[in-house]
Amino acid sequence: MSGKKKRDESIMEINWAQQKAISNPFRSRLIGMLYEHPMTPKQAADALDKNPGTTYYHIQQLMKHGILEVDHVDTNKGVVEKYYKAKAISFRNPEQLQAPGEVDNYEADLYLSEELLEELTGEMYELLLSYGKKSYQERNDKTQKAYHVRFQVNESKEEE
Repeated sequence: MSGKKKRDESIMEINWAQQKAISNPFRSRLIGMLYEHPMTPKQAADALDKNPGTTYYHIQQLMKHGILEVDHVDTNKGVVEKYYKAKAISFRNPEQLQAPGEVDNYEADLYLSEELLEELTGEMYELLLSYGKKSYQERNDKTQKAYHVRFQVNESKEEE
């Protein structure tokens, strides 16, 4: 299976309202966590060290926009507990226009420590260098085209 096909399997097509709903950094973090492991709002709040009411609100907004779904329901001491899961980990808005000449684009909202940020930027730098070398090795391949590849990290302001 090619890398492209594997990536596409986890990408959910979304509309503008859904894109706005997931653009909040806290919601992005919730989506990532709930994609890996279904949780109740209380469990998610505890895991993220956030207010349960705030977390519940964001989960309800993501449910309203079809980003999350109920995975299962348990009853614990007479209390009904809904476990939520994310439908996808990556999203694509087919209505979003690509810039002229743009071939592909990926982005993610991540929470990173200084150490993880340094590791990420180092790995991306090494990846770009490795493809520069591969490009040189196949320089006689007449099918090669010129591409500008850019890696950029911007600090986001977290909103609750």
